[in-house]
Amino acid sequence: MPDLGYDLTALETFSGQLDTVKKGLEESHSAIDAYDSDYGHGSVRDAMHHFESHWRDGRGHVEHTAGSLSSMVTEAIKAYTKVDEDLAKQLTQKADR
Repeated sequence: MPDLGYDLTALETFSGQLDTVKKGLEESHSAIDAYDSDYGHGSVRDAMHHFESHWRDGRGHVEHTAGSLSSMVTEAIKAYTKVDEDLAKQLTQKADR
């Protein structure tokens, strides 16, 4: 039977990164609006808003996917931690006999 190896710290970091991506995408609309006065010519502002409105569907898909993956990773961390705890408990009980 192959050895099972995993890095809980890396999984926790990955989950946090996915949450950061999701939050960044959620906030991107307001970020585009926040720079309206900095775009200079109105056509640049209009182009940015045009891009944002067309990116909305894709952004929503990526937000959903990042959120789903983050939840899956969090559940995997819980499951791996429980397996470790259960194995440690079994080993301790067998050693006590």
